[in-house]
Amino acid sequence: MGARKGRRAEVELDLGRYELRRHGVRIRLERKPMELLILLAARRGHLVSREEIVAKLWRSDLFVDTDLSINNVVRKIRTALGDDAGKPRFLETVVGKGYRFVGPIRVIEAPYGPSSAERGEGWGAGQKADAWSQRTSLAVLPLATVGTIADEHGLSLGFADALVARLGNLRGVDVLPIAAVLNAPPEASPAGTAKRLGVRFVVRGAIQNSKGVWRLSLQMYDAHKRGACFARKCDLHLERLPEIADEVARGIAAALHRPTAQAVKQARQRFSKDPMAYAEFMRGYRLSSSGDSAAMQQAAQHLSNAVTRDPAFSLAHAVLSFVYATRHFEFDPASEWLEKAEFHCQRALETDSELAEGHVAKAFLLWGPSKNFQHLEAIAELKQALALQSNQPHAYNRLGTILAHIGLLERAREMFERGSAFHPRKAVSHSIVQVYMWGGEYDRAEEEIQAWRTESPGNKYPLYFAAQRAMITGELKEARALLEEAMRLLPEDSLIVSLQGVFHALQGEESHALDCLTAACAAPKSFGHTHHSYYQVACILALLGQAEGAFRWLERSIGTGFACWPFFLSDPWLKNVRVLPAFEVLVSSLQAKYPEHLGLL
Repeated sequence: MGARKGRRAEVELDLGRYELRRHGVRIRLERKPMELLILLAARRGHLVSREEIVAKLWRSDLFVDTDLSINNVVRKIRTALGDDAGKPRFLETVVGKGYRFVGPIRVIEAPYGPSSAERGEGWGAGQKADAWSQRTSLAVLPLATVGTIADEHGLSLGFADALVARLGNLRGVDVLPIAAVLNAPPEASPAGTAKRLGVRFVVRGAIQNSKGVWRLSLQMYDAHKRGACFARKCDLHLERLPEIADEVARGIAAALHRPTAQAVKQARQRFSKDPMAYAEFMRGYRLSSSGDSAAMQQAAQHLSNAVTRDPAFSLAHAVLSFVYATRHFEFDPASEWLEKAEFHCQRALETDSELAEGHVAKAFLLWGPSKNFQHLEAIAELKQALALQSNQPHAYNRLGTILAHIGLLERAREMFERGSAFHPRKAVSHSIVQVYMWGGEYDRAEEEIQAWRTESPGNKYPLYFAAQRAMITGELKEARALLEEAMRLLPEDSLIVSLQGVFHALQGEESHALDCLTAACAAPKSFGHTHHSYYQVACILALLGQAEGAFRWLERSIGTGFACWPFFLSDPWLKNVRVLPAFEVLVSSLQAKYPEHLGLL
């Protein structure tokens, strides 16, 4: 499908930029319509069957109405092309068979195709590579230091982060965030590093100080061609760091045949020039995403030391806000952690209003119990963060979780999958299990849960979802064993206690079920997930035949953050509630409040 030369075509499909244009103007097209358009254009003039489309866009074991879904995707393509199904110029329907692309289109090939890692070799079960098959990926490693010099100005990591910030929004390129490369062995070969991180391009270099002058030597390695495709050597004057980073970023963009990378506006340098503040930040930064209570406590101490040394260290404030917000949400509902999270978030954005991590930290606060889970406001902050710097996995994963909680499951799936581009080896966040569970994809949920439990044996969430899945699918013996394990680990956690109540209700053990209901409502634990406890209280009452009471608890669950209406429609435990006239009104109101376009970026 080579690009044809000559005057501009009416319709252009740019695979490198992953975009559709009509008369030179970009037309927004969602992922599935874009993937189908790429498939149809590749087979121009030939019939593409509905079966092939299903195999391309959906797994065969998904519980979806494929006919309706295909029709919806095709309708979006026709709208984008300005096509008429009755008199098609571009997309012809072959009744009962499939579709044929018949119109004129200029297909612009991607300058760099996917590497083996980008095509999906080595991916975990259930992950998909084809959604990003026309993109490429890049990692920027912290600079090595030559000799015995002390990097007192934080150049090693600071310069790498500056490049990541400038390249982060480069079209068609997934640039790993600095957090994703911190554990890459510095002694590894560029080919080994590319394989380990699952990227095609690796930017690495070194700095040395000779007679008071810093010298930078840097190159970009192409794992596909097995050689360097860009190199730069220059003096590294501290006062010219932003300009030098811009120049290097432009050189990398040109080597990748991408439009010139525009520098991200930064009110301040992201990393402190205080060597002790910088060192403390790095110690805390490495621990900040662990999810372990003790590790998070250590992270908070290091980050607090960093902002004490340098009160204007905006990135440290943002990460510290995230750590405190997570502690408040997951481990301890004491108000002091929330107050500290809000203070440091405010300081981060006061110091640098265009710090992407600052907006992510604000979204974490907005989407929490203290703010009663302000879905729309949190989504707006996350979109702003990604507009500033698109390679923010925390932002994609939180978007995925929020969208799942308001019933936009396909949008949530897209966000989790997009976020995977910024993880080593393209790993999708385990939190995607929410999409699988609430969308009825129980086989995929089981695969994800098992992988999660293997990776994090002490984490309560895969254990919780494992028990819930076994109960929904009728595997009650397995569910009992899982619940017993969960109760041993977390005997006072309302998330677990209320699920235990659902199990008793399924067994017809009314008194035990109501005891669990009472205990769950009285427990202060699982503060951040109380809406799930409320939902399970609704399920207990529904299973015990108390439909009206169940409906009121369902409303309470929605009012405190859990509004996943597709799950309400399919959950077998709510069967008695769905017959109530008020239930239909409730679901319709949620569909209107949270329309599909909310998930678009």
